[in-house]
Amino acid sequence: MSLAQLAVVVLCTATLVVDGYDIQVMALVVPTLAKAWTLPPSSFGYALSAVVVGITVGAGLVGPFGDRFGRRTMLIWAMAAAGLATAATALAESPGQFVAWRCVTGLALGAAVPSCAALTSEFSPVAHRSLVMGLLNCGTPLGAFGAGFLAPPVLEAFGWRGTFVIGGVGPLVIAALALWIPESLKFLLARSPSDARIERTLRKVAPDVSPSLLHVQAAPSLERRSSWDLVRPPYLTRTLLLWGMVSLNLFNLYVLISWLPTILQQSGWSSAGSQRGAVLIQAGGVVGGLCMAQFLDRGATKPALIAGFVLSAGCLAAFTIVPGGIAWVALLLLIGAGVSGSQLSLNALSAAYYPPAIKATGVAWTLVIGGIGSMLGPLAGAWLLELGLMPVTIVALLALPSLLCAAGAALLRRQWQAY
Repeated sequence: MSLAQLAVVVLCTATLVVDGYDIQVMALVVPTLAKAWTLPPSSFGYALSAVVVGITVGAGLVGPFGDRFGRRTMLIWAMAAAGLATAATALAESPGQFVAWRCVTGLALGAAVPSCAALTSEFSPVAHRSLVMGLLNCGTPLGAFGAGFLAPPVLEAFGWRGTFVIGGVGPLVIAALALWIPESLKFLLARSPSDARIERTLRKVAPDVSPSLLHVQAAPSLERRSSWDLVRPPYLTRTLLLWGMVSLNLFNLYVLISWLPTILQQSGWSSAGSQRGAVLIQAGGVVGGLCMAQFLDRGATKPALIAGFVLSAGCLAAFTIVPGGIAWVALLLLIGAGVSGSQLSLNALSAAYYPPAIKATGVAWTLVIGGIGSMLGPLAGAWLLELGLMPVTIVALLALPSLLCAAGAALLRRQWQAY
């Protein structure tokens, strides 16, 4: 990979690190925020879902513009908006203002993620594309994991507002640095084969390849495509399976991301310990995602996904019989490897499902459908807590969606390819 390609991957990964931090930090500040505003933790279900609602809407309505205006252009504007909205969250004086700014932040993040996935996929070597996409998608759990260790000292020193001020700086830096990365060659070829940027970028990425050859290869991509193509042959079956697995798995992931700190505290963990323990699933997800990416590059996608979902189902159910303490630490790491690791693989797979003309659209709508599960997760967790269920029972119930995901993975057919 050239320096230009590496710069694209690093910057897009940093974008997902910001995304992971922003999602996780909300769950970590709920106990502090509840005390500051004298509200019960369960009342923050809508606040926890707000950023996910924004991500879903942003991915569906704004994300596809990456196929029209360019992946790089969308990344710059979306990160600038995300940085300003995250910092503005620190100025909220009421739950209503808080929810509003979280929605705006989600809109910006939702607009950025599809373009990041498309840009990275299109600049990655074909032979190792799944590995590179796996590394990219590790950004989200890495950001969430980092939030678990950054939030406690920041909360102690600056309160909950300080966590959002810090979260606003990263996106603004990314927006500035993105001015220096190249636009996707495949996007430029599909939209305007005579664009002067093609030759300049090609000299940085593959100086031995003739631009005229790329023009010939890109000709079939010039046909305009719509979002409806995702649910028409030949993509219908694979799209429905992908959407089903993503929505169910994200439901599980967001229940855990949103309520695990509270669940662990109710199980006797200290405040700081529960915040760090809650992000263990993200640490396990990084390792699990990278391991699964190796299987994807070797054509063993189905076995890897089935194993990941079965592992997560077994570990989630084990919470009802395994005593707390160090055993729970091990279970949380394994759950992360299964749930979060499988999600990283599904994200990489979604970018390999669709050709360049609708790649950002395909990734965007996968985020939209997955967002349904992401939105319902925090609300379902709040509802289960209000019912008074034992913490271990709430965690164990999540084994059922994991088993359904395993069934969906078993029905997958090898229809994807590295575009």
